[in-house]
Amino acid sequence: MASSAAPVPTTAVYTAADANAAVAYSTFNSLRLGISAQSVVGRLIRFWDTHNFNKNGDFMGITILLLDEQDSVINGFIPANLTSQLRSSLKAGSIVRLDGFEVDRIPHMYKITEHQFVIRFISSTRIDEVFVDGPVIKSDKFMVRRIDHLQVLANTNLKLSDVVGEIRSVKGSDLQNNAATSRIVVRLLIEMTVTVNVYLWDEVASTFRGLLKAGDKSQSVVLLTSVNPKLFGGELYLNSTQGTWFFFDTAVPEIAEFVG
Repeated sequence: MASSAAPVPTTAVYTAADANAAVAYSTFNSLRLGISAQSVVGRLIRFWDTHNFNKNGDFMGITILLLDEQDSVINGFIPANLTSQLRSSLKAGSIVRLDGFEVDRIPHMYKITEHQFVIRFISSTRIDEVFVDGPVIKSDKFMVRRIDHLQVLANTNLKLSDVVGEIRSVKGSDLQNNAATSRIVVRLLIEMTVTVNVYLWDEVASTFRGLLKAGDKSQSVVLLTSVNPKLFGGELYLNSTQGTWFFFDTAVPEIAEFVG
């Protein structure tokens, strides 16, 4: 934990709330634990509803992923009691400024970033979109793992991973009905001689059905985020999680590299 006397790197930025005044903010790597007068600016790259399936799927809140100008990713969490007032402020791809939050240590299980901290929204937290003279931030960032790393992480539940691969087959029932949430099994080629099964569950399976309905995805290269690697009978497979998104755009560098 950094000393409260340690200098905090800052950068000037204009926000929607302070259109005519430069306001300092902290980088993700300079954040300090606790509740204090810290502010951050980052691109909201993804967000999703989080449920506790050990408690009948109770809604817990919204998980967000932010990327800053130093290419650092941190996740944030909006608890259920604050989602009604803050959900409308969430727009994937926008650059936002956060003020009045709590910084806590990240749980050691199911990590979705390499950062040691998480930003927790509290009643005083404010989120504003940055419209003018914001920092230059990449559009996205992924944690793509190769087969050897996936095998090391398998069955540990320590870190979720992103993977890129070519769809070889899709199996499941009612595949053209995107209201269905039953399991889908995608056979994915992730390396020259390595093919794994990816199991899509619940709302993620429904989302993928919607993508199938929109067009044929066979032989397509896809990037999947936040999958959980497992080993059973010596065979690696990947489970979707609530944070699993799908990317098919060949302009995504990780997809372009795989195709090339």
